[in-house]
Amino acid sequence: MGLFDMFKGAPPALTPKLTLAVGLLHMINADGHVEAEEIGNVLQALGNDKALFDDAGRYAKSKDLDSYLAESAGLLSADQKMCILLNLYDSLLADGVAAPEEQALFSRFLSAYGVTEQMIEPYTAGIALKNNRAVLG
Repeated sequence: MGLFDMFKGAPPALTPKLTLAVGLLHMINADGHVEAEEIGNVLQALGNDKALFDDAGRYAKSKDLDSYLAESAGLLSADQKMCILLNLYDSLLADGVAAPEEQALFSRFLSAYGVTEQMIEPYTAGIALKNNRAVLG
């Protein structure tokens, strides 16, 4: 135990909702730049649940990405994994740019959750079209 570990408190227990929130935080942090609009998008995806957002921040600070991915992969059903992956994909396309860091992170989620690009492609194509406002002129 470190000198100041007694002040940290235990991280919140991972639940499916918290898994989504933590994943979204990792996604908006992937490129190293977090903008207010991205935080607003995360809060909106979480139903404006500020407590869940705060818990996600505490969890993300206490666990590394690999630990989180392993723990969440063992916790979630196939439908929950797909729900989280699609929310993450929507988040990474929200600003119209899929940064290389975001793409790499999404690939790590796919791998950890045992989902191939072929399995998720029909869904991501719809999300990509939804976020392509250039088609509107």
